[in-house]
Amino acid sequence: MTADAPKERFPDWDRNPRPPVPMPPRGSCDCQVHIYGGDKYPPKWKIGHELPDASLADAQRVLGVMGFDRMVLVHPSVYETDYRLIIDLLKGLPDRSNYRGVVVATDETTDAQLAELDSLGVCGVRFHIASRYEPYDKAHFLRTVARVRELGWHVRLHLDPPDLIEFADVLKSIEDVPMSIDHMGRVDFSKGLDQPAMKLILDLLQRPNWWMMASNGNRTSAMDKDWDDAVPFGRAYVEAAPDRIIWATDFPHVRWRKKRMMNDAEEVELFYRYVDHDAGLIQKILVDNAARLHGFK
Repeated sequence: MTADAPKERFPDWDRNPRPPVPMPPRGSCDCQVHIYGGDKYPPKWKIGHELPDASLADAQRVLGVMGFDRMVLVHPSVYETDYRLIIDLLKGLPDRSNYRGVVVATDETTDAQLAELDSLGVCGVRFHIASRYEPYDKAHFLRTVARVRELGWHVRLHLDPPDLIEFADVLKSIEDVPMSIDHMGRVDFSKGLDQPAMKLILDLLQRPNWWMMASNGNRTSAMDKDWDDAVPFGRAYVEAAPDRIIWATDFPHVRWRKKRMMNDAEEVELFYRYVDHDAGLIQKILVDNAARLHGFK
């Protein structure tokens, strides 16, 4: 792409949030919100698309309407190890008690940077293990896991099914760090519950340090609304590990393609279907599990 070529533009997030039905319990947490910083914080990656116009105030308004009190700011991958935006966001909060952060970390990340991030409420590191990004080195992965283990952080895995299977040997070797899989493992719903990646995930969820973020079922779905094909997968994860499921909007839905942009309340209502509207499970997943993983009081 030439320097002056237009960047791809994706649909904007729905700027008219509504309350979900029913409203979530007090203390509910959106465990993955991305904030973008405009021209002041240029991406470290070379990208061919426009970044969303999505500020912290925007996220606070959306989640406020939907009845969510807590959020986890997940540093967008395009910033890689440039932590200025998330540091400024967390430092700028008058009260950080209902906010936590998750960042990307590499060998470039210094111990001093990790210590500063930890002091501001960052509690996790996210890995993008997918061949569509670039080949990921297992030794580097284990080095970074060892570093964040000392801080008491958890690990998040954003990956595709083939990469999950490729990394299975390394992933199964980690027993003393909480490990969370993003976005329902991005499994292909059309391949059913017996597909190899799904079986591997359910096996991992039998281990006490493995978690699942039951998010983005609407995005993975082949459907434009209702997303019935996501429900059996969400229910399978909840049944496997009800004490280690978390949930997120993934606001502001970066690089949304092909289908209708939903209202974020619809995502909450899809999650309710995963738990068959069970109030106890809703409380456990949106409040209790999220608090335990992220250290909310």
